[in-house]
Amino acid sequence: MVCFYLFSIDKVGDIYIGSSKKVICSIKKDFLKDTVDNLVSEIDIKRTLKSANIEKFVARTVGIIDMKMDLRDEEFQEFFIDFFTDNPDFKNVMVVLWDDKANRAVYDPYHLSGSTWVDTVYNNAGTFTSYRVAIHGKYRYMIGVTKEYTESLVKADISSTIRNVQFAGNSFIQVNEIMNYKGGKNFAVCRIYPDMLEKEGTYLSTDAPDALGDFPYKTELDAINKEGEVFYGYTVNRGDHNEDSKTMIYSKLYKEYNWVISMGIYLDDLNPYLEQINQDSSQMVSRLSFLLVVLFAFILAISLSAISLIENLYHRSSRKQMESEMNLDSLTGADTRRSGARELTDAFHKFKRLGEGPGVMMCDLDHFKVINDKYGHSAGDKVLLEFVKEMKLFLRSSDIVIRWGGDEFVFLLQGLRQEAALDFCRKFILKVSELRIEEMEDELSITVSVGISFFKETDEAYTDALKRSDEALYQSKERGRNLASVLN
Repeated sequence: MVCFYLFSIDKVGDIYIGSSKKVICSIKKDFLKDTVDNLVSEIDIKRTLKSANIEKFVARTVGIIDMKMDLRDEEFQEFFIDFFTDNPDFKNVMVVLWDDKANRAVYDPYHLSGSTWVDTVYNNAGTFTSYRVAIHGKYRYMIGVTKEYTESLVKADISSTIRNVQFAGNSFIQVNEIMNYKGGKNFAVCRIYPDMLEKEGTYLSTDAPDALGDFPYKTELDAINKEGEVFYGYTVNRGDHNEDSKTMIYSKLYKEYNWVISMGIYLDDLNPYLEQINQDSSQMVSRLSFLLVVLFAFILAISLSAISLIENLYHRSSRKQMESEMNLDSLTGADTRRSGARELTDAFHKFKRLGEGPGVMMCDLDHFKVINDKYGHSAGDKVLLEFVKEMKLFLRSSDIVIRWGGDEFVFLLQGLRQEAALDFCRKFILKVSELRIEEMEDELSITVSVGISFFKETDEAYTDALKRSDEALYQSKERGRNLASVLN
């Protein structure tokens, strides 16, 4: 009976180790995907902010030129050319100065002019992130900053961000730019690889095998072409290890740049976790075995039941704790986007079954960037925290608050009738406007723009209602902010 018991415990330990390994790998997968998704979101945010900065820069430049509008035509031409010649602050600004009387460009350092002024503007407007045209006497001029230059700033910024981020444990990140979606030799080039800087700028081939003869780049490219993202792995020889190491990688396509952003881990670095689990399990088995020898058959039955129950409870409790931490936004206490997506999916499925669904409200804080710029990000974080805290008091306990990204939130409003939606939104906006937050001897107040929608029978997924809420939110912003819009 003792031998049989010890044999059974050994088998239970194998199952426990296997289950633990699956849980760790599942958590690591979520970590890889969330990290890449966050990086993609950061790229979008940086592009938006950079475009806004370029817009302001172009507007300021035009404002400087407008201050010289009292000059005579000849003086203005001389001033305009001198202003943009050998001025490092404006070396990336494209300019054309056009003489209406002569019907030609009198200053065109970047060869942008066409046969007419209309052709000049029409041919170049689409290449600019931001541009302005204006008139001074007989002259017309156009100034702008190209999309190519703007995107190069964003790429340089995100590259610097990736290289400066320190990832815990055994994680690594790589960004490759696809040049040929059909694959083959030189189908892509490595753009960012902080762990192996010497590899940056090198070309990649789908015909390149790994240590076991598999073709990981081909596997990745096939999945990227089909789904836009993929989990996969390959075997590589690491310089600090005697044996080949297996990897687990998540890759996602950022189509605007033809970038494949990949985040990975070395699976053999998970062994210390598993060894610790195995050691703990072995110690527990030894103690139980000693009690079994002393108490014999009676303890045999009790021990088998106890060990199974304890392991299951511990495993379940640990998993619940980890899932809870991953489902709550660490700053505001609202649901994360990942858990919010699950709530939206469940609500949509319930709507499809029963015809009952919540209101899907989306809002973001008006001019939130101004608070960050004036008072700092700590003040912005405090505003977000107080906003969520106040909204949880205002809403019912059955309603769900989701931090969708940055200062954008999604609310699931259970039992809200469509005819009462606009009235509810107005009360919501009024409640937010009454909120006061003390910061640096100032009392901050905020407003929000709101869009709301409901599930429809024709919807194929919750994202259809979410898109309508987003469109309604955009309408509220277009109408002047601090407003609510309903889109059914």
